[in-house]
Formats: sequence, C-alpha cells, structure tokens
Amino acid sequence: MNAETLIAEPRRFAMGLETGELAGWRWKNDGAPPLLFLHATGFCASAYAQMLSALGGAYDVYALDLRGHGRTRLPAEPAALRSWKPYRDDVRAFLDRERRDGWALAGHSLGAATALLAAEGRSDIAALKLIEPVAMPAWLSALAKTPVWPVFARRMNLVRQAARRRSAWSDRDSVIFSYSRKVLFKSWAPGVLEDYLKDGLMDVAGGVRLACAPEWEAATFAAQANDFWQAAANAPAPLSIFAAREPGSTVRTFARARFRKLGARIMVDDEAGHLAPMQKPRELAAFLAS
Repeated sequence: MNAETLIAEPRRFAMGLETGELAGWRWKNDGAPPLLFLHATGFCASAYAQMLSALGGAYDVYALDLRGHGRTRLPAEPAALRSWKPYRDDVRAFLDRERRDGWALAGHSLGAATALLAAEGRSDIAALKLIEPVAMPAWLSALAKTPVWPVFARRMNLVRQAARRRSAWSDRDSVIFSYSRKVLFKSWAPGVLEDYLKDGLMDVAGGVRLACAPEWEAATFAAQANDFWQAAANAPAPLSIFAAREPGSTVRTFARARFRKLGARIMVDDEAGHLAPMQKPRELAAFLAS
C-alpha cells in the first residue's frame, strides 16, 4: 500500500449520545476495514487531516473529536475529571453504535491511551496502532487515585501551562499569526496548523476561542488515574507502538521495555518529537498503514 495515495475527501459526521453529540471526520472507503483515530489533548480530528488523507486505500477512516474538543458537544466539567474513563466510554459508545468488526484503533498521545483503554474486553478490535501513547509509570497512576493527587497535579508544568493558555482572539488570522511564530509550531509540516485551527477554534460573538477550554485541557493532563498497563496486558489485538526518541517522548525507556515484554511491535524515530503526526504526517501514515 502506498501511503502517498490519497483517499476520498473527508466529510464531517455526528453521532447523538444520551448527553450530547460526538463529532468527527470520515474518509469513506466502502469495503475497506475500519480505522478509528483519536487525537491528543487540546487538539481535534482536523489536525490530523494530512496524515489520515495519506492512508491510501488501506482503511475506511473515522476520526473523532473527543469530549471537550473540536465540534463534539458533551459535558466537560474540569472539576469532575479524575481519569480518562469518560473519553474511553465515549469511544466504546461509538463502536457499539457502529456495530462493525475488525476495527483498527489508533491514536496519538491521549488518543492512543484512550484507544487502548477502550479496546479492553472487546471482540471487535483487530489491531491497536498507538503513536506516542501516554504510558505513565504504574506508581504514578496509583498516586493519581489518592486524595493527595490534586495538590501534586496542580504543580505539574503541563497542567499549569494549559490552565494559563490564552483562549480568545478577535479573528482566525490573529491566531494563525500568533501561533506560527511559536517554537512549538515551527517544526510542523506546511498546512497542518491551519488544519488544526479549522476545528480547534470556535466562532463566537466578537471573535474566536479555543474549542478545548484551557481548564478542560489542564484537567485532562491532570487526570492520570488510568489503568493503562492493565489495559495493555489485556489488549485484545496486536499492539504497534510509535515512539519518539527525544526527551519529550511519553514512551520512555521503561515503557518501551514493558511493551516489548507484551509482544508489541515498536518503531522508534530518532528525529521525531511527541507531535510527530504534525511534523511528519506522511511518515506516520505509513506507520498506521503497516
């Protein structure tokens, strides 16, 4: 399969749930096995358009906006979020509604971890393809279940930075101008920033604001009471892991070793960072298609 081959133009879709609506994009490819892709914290499905468009004819591709992100409209109360179970349950609800077999579940960072959590105990999963999953040590996840965790979490750099993030601007061009000058975005492939902001911003009275509220992003970073390694041990399908080598990777040496013991296929990229799908979308499409 040639990852350079483009599939059909994506179309938005929405699915009603009991408490609101899940939104996302679909690259429809009837007859191909289904793939569901889940994004990282603070982002949305549209940010991965280049990568998912380059999957060729390998899959019938769906990409969700997770709760509190993009165009999905589901309750997102930061004070109530202690783990990623709400994300997991939304993905399971989507899969239950679709009623298809042979799913490849894929994701990036938060989305990769959520894919793994959602897969546990299911019989409709054929593969798990995880890009830089948030693979925390088991002791940290145990600490996150204790009463002292909120005090500890408030001191985490990611949590503090997210909580202080600017969320409103007068127009979209102002956001693009501001973001394009930041170091974080300079390594992104051309056009990926614009893809992200397509649904990463919401039009509101007087301008635009981030679709993922800073308070919800911060709460998501802090919500580490997740049984990640239990889900990995119980994975119902083969595991493939993409890991970056740089210090910002969420798949550290201990995690790579543990994944190997579980029989996972691991690809380590010495040049990519944690945001590899934004930096090297076509290379990551090849990983998903392999």
